[in-house]
Amino acid sequence: MTFQQHFDALDVTTRAALVFRYREGLPLSHVAQLVDRPARKLGPHLERSLSSLSDAGALTGAGAHDEAEDAQDALRRRLEELRGDPALSSFSLVSAVRAERNRRGLLRGRVMGRFA
Repeated sequence: MTFQQHFDALDVTTRAALVFRYREGLPLSHVAQLVDRPARKLGPHLERSLSSLSDAGALTGAGAHDEAEDAQDALRRRLEELRGDPALSSFSLVSAVRAERNRRGLLRGRVMGRFA
């Protein structure tokens, strides 16, 4: 699988958070606000996601600078290669995260309505 395939397999909130944190270089507290997640939980989640991408080999391959390149730098490089992708623009990512949050809220409402 390519980096793009591995990255697309992540949920929208994780993809957005990785882009905001590693490509845009935003502080974790700001990223947490953008994706509506507590920073104390988001930090470890991003580290697990980064490790997962690295373990799957998604951060290596064509264009790798050297074997000493760490996972964060490799992710930054890979995300920079995708900068022109309209789906990874800040506006698109925030919109997708909000749509997912609204969808989950609607689903919760339906489930709760069954128990009322």
